[in-house]
Amino acid sequence: MKKIWIPLLTVALLLFCLCGCGAAAVSADPTPSPATEPEPTSTPEPTPTPTPMLSFPDGSTYRVDETRLTLHSLTHKDVAATAELLKQMPDLERIDLGTDGAWTRTERVELNAETASVERPAEATRDLTWSDLRMLQEAAPQADLDYRFVFYGRYLSTLDKQMDLNHSVMSDEGAAVREILPLMKNCRKLDMDSCGVSSEAMARIRDDYPDMEVIWRIWFANGQFTMRTDSERLWCANFYPYMTDEYTQELKYLTNLKYLDLGHNLDLHNWDFMRYMTNLEVCIITASGWDTLDMLENCTKLEFLEIVPYAHIELDLHPLAGMQDLEHLNICGMGQTEGWEVLLGMPKLKRLWIGTHTAYFFPEGAMDQILAAHPDTDILYLVDGAATGSWRLNPDGTVPERYTLLRQQFDYDHWQQVAPYPYNDPKYNPPW
Repeated sequence: MKKIWIPLLTVALLLFCLCGCGAAAVSADPTPSPATEPEPTSTPEPTPTPTPMLSFPDGSTYRVDETRLTLHSLTHKDVAATAELLKQMPDLERIDLGTDGAWTRTERVELNAETASVERPAEATRDLTWSDLRMLQEAAPQADLDYRFVFYGRYLSTLDKQMDLNHSVMSDEGAAVREILPLMKNCRKLDMDSCGVSSEAMARIRDDYPDMEVIWRIWFANGQFTMRTDSERLWCANFYPYMTDEYTQELKYLTNLKYLDLGHNLDLHNWDFMRYMTNLEVCIITASGWDTLDMLENCTKLEFLEIVPYAHIELDLHPLAGMQDLEHLNICGMGQTEGWEVLLGMPKLKRLWIGTHTAYFFPEGAMDQILAAHPDTDILYLVDGAATGSWRLNPDGTVPERYTLLRQQFDYDHWQQVAPYPYNDPKYNPPW
């Protein structure tokens, strides 16, 4: 019996194990258990890189990202080294260089004829040169360079918006001023009235700094008359003994002129100076010595133009082609005339004085085209009327509105006070 029981017991145990394992397999969740994610390990913060520091020759230390510097003790021998350091500071906005020594004196020197003629006073103890300052500016062009100095008796800064050097006597044709101007990035006005610098040299300064108003004084009419180049009005009619070709060419520097009356100057034949007067709004050159209108080509801002010739001469009107703002035009009294077509392209004309003599030389049908192009314009062509027919005086004796304004613009009622004599100019004498 024992030999049979033992194997049966073994078989029963095997069956029990198999059934249990199968049940477990059937009842188990077929979805595998997700793997346990490891806890993240924190990344250590990087060690910040220290901002580089720059050591300047005067012993001061600045970060490379500094926006302002103070270098009051900088001397000539350290300028080159300092400039190299400035090139490494792209965020720099302002460099304070202090003063030249004369600027800091307790009592400022009174401005007078003597002090205004000294370029660099003895009290200017700083040995920085203008070349030094330009080197620093070129090394940091984005930064404002602040340097206070005394120049021809004036207390100035390289940050100033204007330089007034009027009546400072200069013997270098403005060379010292030219040394400073590249540093004056904010300067918009330079007044060098009566400084003894030639108009040619002053014009070169003006050309080199087109964003700056450069002012000086000119003389003309054989030394009888004088004006500042920032003047807007010139009335010099009927001065034919002095207004000649030889004595009027300095007028080309009056580029700010808006109102010009040079009528009745028969000895004036060269009018090229007008080519530079591009801001003219009113021009009267009636009965003067011109024989062409070429000098008016650049005067495209004209609103009032009176060009009655001194005699019936042949003229070409094509130089008037660009005058789109003309409202009042008087071309009476001309002879054989070419280019009448330009009159068709003046959209703002309110008064057009042609007169019978000028109209006589127009080709057949020209007046019909002019009248059709300007139906609302007051056009005089059936009678002569250079200065009549309501140009300056209405038939009823009243003064036209435009001529009333013209008298105000030229101040005709006080012509003796507005003529360009030196004694009429309050800025002719020094202000001290």
